[in-house]
Amino acid sequence: QIVMGYAGQISFGQPAFMAVGAFCSAVLTLKYNLAFWWALPLSGVAAGIVGIIGGAPSLRIKGFYLAMATIAIFYVTMWVITHLKITGLAQGLSPPPPKIGNFVFDTDERMYYIILIVTAILTFFARNLARSRIGRIFVAIRDNDLAAEAMGVNLYYYKLLAFFISCFYAGIAGSLLGHWYMLVNAEQFTMLHSLVYVGMIIIL
Repeated sequence: QIVMGYAGQISFGQPAFMAVGAFCSAVLTLKYNLAFWWALPLSGVAAGIVGIIGGAPSLRIKGFYLAMATIAIFYVTMWVITHLKITGLAQGLSPPPPKIGNFVFDTDERMYYIILIVTAILTFFARNLARSRIGRIFVAIRDNDLAAEAMGVNLYYYKLLAFFISCFYAGIAGSLLGHWYMLVNAEQFTMLHSLVYVGMIIIL
């Protein structure tokens, strides 16, 4: 919604950034024994950084060409993930469930509360972002990027910012998904999911 709904930039790469977040969180908790509560925000940052790396050259174009570029980002990212030993290659990883002390969030009911709280927090920030100066700039870029640029808006910077925030959210979602399923595999993140996400934006 942030990158497509507010900023008006077409992106089909969200599942890849979810995968980055999921694998990053799994690697941090499995191989580096980092607590889930630290791995969760770091997975969002990692997905945001990957989004910037992929989006930096892509955001100089728009429309159909941007859509094709984000599809390319999706396939390149997934290819890299499935060819790295640290991510378990094609087999994937099995991250541990979150826990607080001796209380383990290892059931659907327990994970529900974590997902609900994180969703509420991120929704709160997204709603406030939409009402802020940055949100209004995103909408101005979406409505007429030439007029926004004429008013002094740095189009490239704000497009990249929207892409980073969107990828950060995707990374958080991927981390939650991986620890909920306690399994992270490339087959969980496909181009079909991207079409579903775009459809959700259009319908809702």
